[in-house]
Amino acid sequence: TSLREFQSLYREVLRTCRAFHHCDPHGSPWNARLKSEARKEFEQGRSETDPLVIARMFVVGRESVQQIQVKFNQADKAIEERIKRDVSRR
Repeated sequence: TSLREFQSLYREVLRTCRAFHHCDPHGSPWNARLKSEARKEFEQGRSETDPLVIARMFVVGRESVQQIQVKFNQADKAIEERIKRDVSRR
């Protein structure tokens, strides 16, 4: 796994974080909190030297981002369908 692949994954994580516009219970935007946590995770992984661990981190990170994107898209689609149903009832 190359540096370029990790940079690509990091950018994908940041793009995914942008979709979270709502705030946590303390009033802080979730996207800022998620970006901060992602940065910490990537910084912690930076010092890893074991190729097997690095590959595992990359695979888990990529799968996690994809799962979040799928769930977010499903929720978005469900909201859209609900709006269409509500509008058609009027």
